[in-house]
Amino acid sequence: MPELHGPIKITASRQIGLPKAMTDQLHLDPGDQVYVMLSDTEPGGLVIVPLERVSEWIRLGRAAERQDSRDPAERMEDDD
Repeated sequence: MPELHGPIKITASRQIGLPKAMTDQLHLDPGDQVYVMLSDTEPGGLVIVPLERVSEWIRLGRAAERQDSRDPAERMEDDD
């Protein structure tokens, strides 16, 4: 399980600050842009996605991204 950081207080303007240790792991710097989405795997969880990753998803097609994350046996079945 990944390390939890927090608790982090949500400000009156509904913003949060990301811990430096986490932004360092993601190679994010002040001024970088991210997207936030609900997690597909963790109910009630949020996923922070760097802008560069979203750009890659758009370039490759998010469906292709999800397909590649499946078990290799499942991908082979689709190739038949």
